[in-house]
Amino acid sequence: MEVEGKTLKELIQNLLKHLNAQVTCEGNYTLFSTKFEVKGKSMEEILKNFGKKIINYYRKKNAIFEEVKTEIIPAKKWILRCILNGKTFEKLVANFKGIKELKLEEKEEGWKLLFSVE
Repeated sequence: MEVEGKTLKELIQNLLKHLNAQVTCEGNYTLFSTKFEVKGKSMEEILKNFGKKIINYYRKKNAIFEEVKTEIIPAKKWILRCILNGKTFEKLVANFKGIKELKLEEKEEGWKLLFSVE
């Protein structure tokens, strides 16, 4: 699978949309918002950790996010700060357990993320 974005922030938004498209939601919903940080040695590691965090929200909170605001802080250990808004459902089924392999490529027109889910 792959997602693209002109910026890393747009790429993260597109990754979230792509993961959400593979989730089935049932029942009533309530609005939900949260903040969290993910850290990593590289942007690839951050994106993988971001995917894990989102999948945990699918499983534990039955939450699906529609909007994400991000701040990327490059350093020795990169930090991705996220503010997410979405909905929690009575039942949510994700057809995957996690992100398996991930490769980030920089292109002239932006960024491309290749990944597989397990």
